[in-house]
Amino acid sequence: MEEELKYDFSKFESDDFKLDEELLKKFQPVAQKLKLSQESVEALMDIALEMSKKQRALYEKDKEQKLKDDISSYDKMFREDSALPDLNSSEAKTYMKYANEGYSKFCPDKLKDFFESTGLNYHPEIIKMFHNIGELSSSDGVNYFGKPSIEKLTPAQILYGKKD
Repeated sequence: MEEELKYDFSKFESDDFKLDEELLKKFQPVAQKLKLSQESVEALMDIALEMSKKQRALYEKDKEQKLKDDISSYDKMFREDSALPDLNSSEAKTYMKYANEGYSKFCPDKLKDFFESTGLNYHPEIIKMFHNIGELSSSDGVNYFGKPSIEKLTPAQILYGKKD
């Protein structure tokens, strides 16, 4: 009966990087069947890791390009949306002022991170939403700081407002 070969993969692992155990379990029997030496296994692992790094780099590049393409498409949608002001008009500055106020005052940091990582902060519908929020908060004097009122209101007062 032939002795089963054992391979040492510790050379490829560090605190920052661990090899996938499931893939190693698939690889080891193939290497044993081919009666590969430790040196041959390491050469194959070097090639596999290099391929993996290149694939990862391509993925990251594709991901960045997709984000740029999405932002470009959102910009085009913004420019073509008849409900939004022309970006070169004086209305656009005021419009975006309200959108930025709504975004900065009411959008939680985790949601901002999500919007920025996906490019959705450039999407016209998101801009419209935060414009409306910013406009409402400034025109109605919405108080978004401090404690809520402890005044007891009837259901009618909540629905229709308090009449003095």
